[in-house]
Amino acid sequence: MAANYLILLSEDPAILPGLIARASRTGSLGVVFATDRVAVMADAACPTISLGSDRGIVLGRLFGRSDYAPITSVDPPCTSPDASCLPVLIERCWGSYVAIEQGADRETAVLRDPSGGLPAYYVSSNGVHAIASDVATIGVVDLLRVEVDWENIGFQFRFPNQRSESTAIRGVRELLPGFALIWDGAMLQTEARWSPWDHVANRMVSDPVGTANRVRTTIEGCIGALGRSYGNMLAGVSGGLDSSIIAAALARAGCEPHCVTVATQHPEGDERHYARQLCSALKLPLHEAQFATAHVDPCRPSAPFLPRPIGEPFLQSYDHIARAIGDAQATGTIFRGNGGDAVFCFMQNATPIVDRLMLEGLRPALWKTVRDVCRMTESSLATVLFSALRKAMAGPTSSANRQDERFLLPAAGTGSAHAGHPWLVPRSGVPPGRATHVQWVVRVQRFAEGNRHQADLELICPLLSQPIIEECLAIPSWAWVAGGINRSAARSAFAGVLPPSVIERTVKGGPDAFCIELLDAYRDIIREQLMDGLLAARGVIDRRAVERSLSNLGPPRNNDYLRLLALADAEAWVRHWSIGAAPADGRLSGPDAAVRSEESAGRSSHSAASGTT
Repeated sequence: MAANYLILLSEDPAILPGLIARASRTGSLGVVFATDRVAVMADAACPTISLGSDRGIVLGRLFGRSDYAPITSVDPPCTSPDASCLPVLIERCWGSYVAIEQGADRETAVLRDPSGGLPAYYVSSNGVHAIASDVATIGVVDLLRVEVDWENIGFQFRFPNQRSESTAIRGVRELLPGFALIWDGAMLQTEARWSPWDHVANRMVSDPVGTANRVRTTIEGCIGALGRSYGNMLAGVSGGLDSSIIAAALARAGCEPHCVTVATQHPEGDERHYARQLCSALKLPLHEAQFATAHVDPCRPSAPFLPRPIGEPFLQSYDHIARAIGDAQATGTIFRGNGGDAVFCFMQNATPIVDRLMLEGLRPALWKTVRDVCRMTESSLATVLFSALRKAMAGPTSSANRQDERFLLPAAGTGSAHAGHPWLVPRSGVPPGRATHVQWVVRVQRFAEGNRHQADLELICPLLSQPIIEECLAIPSWAWVAGGINRSAARSAFAGVLPPSVIERTVKGGPDAFCIELLDAYRDIIREQLMDGLLAARGVIDRRAVERSLSNLGPPRNNDYLRLLALADAEAWVRHWSIGAAPADGRLSGPDAAVRSEESAGRSSHSAASGTT
């Protein structure tokens, strides 16, 4: 079960007791820290840690940097008893947490850890600020009237690689990982307390064995600490490198996860033989299943409790299967390899050549990287050198500015300026591969939350742990392609631990075949949903483009099917929030509730037809 919390800030001490009383009616939230201006509430699933002589509290899990041991209290820095404890958390600790500290000057800071493992959303209303693990929890103190931000949804689809603190619900903002909210009693502002750019080192890799050992020690330390803190768990294994590393680290830490692998009916997405070899080598139990269209309701959002429509319909089937196995094994937690490709710098182009040339010049080692890239990409020397030259001449770029206009009306997502993530701005003088690595790490943070509902398994993405990210960012891009194989440093780190069949494979299947199956099975429903839905009515999607694509019954020529499924999930999400979302046993009211009141009838009829509930 995911941890829930609520932080309330008010300059007027008379307001807090009433808000606490409202939140207490849920029966799950209780006060764990309070001053005259600050109240922190949490449920039983949320660990708490004392911060600096009763000046604050840490919500979530916290571990030491040197020994990966759980931390139960944080003392003030030795330099001064009045010094902030928050730098101590960033520099000497790591975990999945949100920390609240009230300083001697009564300034209050709320820090979210760099991994983003514990969500943090906030709203401000009439001098009261509420920060919580989810929007529904904010809703219980009546500080939010839900209204969908249609422009934000258009922006999200037009710039899929961008990330900002804005959400698709007006008034709700996200405290981004590594940032702190600072409140002086009047103003509320955000400050960066950690940045991936500070860890983009140009470490020499003359000792690849030492690099591999550092990577393995860090990964095993973090994943082992997390695994022991959760106890009984599931581990999603696809047969690929990232999830296999997680399963191996859990097993070597003495944890005994039940592994889960889900296959498509099409052979390209059936990786069960790799998962079997992995679990046999690690002596872990394996549960096998297949994706099924009956598990998916395209009229139901895949992640209804998040304030952005970022769900993927195929995950409804995965979650259905995992929940059933989790119930049978009496666990509420699943470890998955989300973000692994980004953290392990899965780069399949000539960029590492440019990086090495910029940092080391024309030295013999450069030609080794050229050969590695030729082998990895199966390209000729001329092709690789031309590609490297083109990238070198392009200068600093950011994928965050790349637009995807498919199925959008020309004005969608362009009507107002959205502040982009500051970490996505290219840095002058930083080699392009290092900059790309940073951008990837930022982008994958949005996949760390899961569905954030009590009925769902709590999703743990251990590869996004702060020490792992920092260690991997410090490795230059050419070391990740050493030997002509992607994610080379991670493979070397776990050679001898994982089966050769896993270590040596460079490509793997995925759920694409099931996504095509979903679109074929629910084509008519998705067509009606998008053509007659709220996204079309609000000027976000292009009906004619949608109709043209959905009328093509032949084999898919590109990945438009993924875009259409994402838009269908977004349509389900906006209907869910427009009608009103349930924070507990009640509903959050919304001004768009009357726009599509008939949606619930349509959803019910589809559920009956498809056998889902």
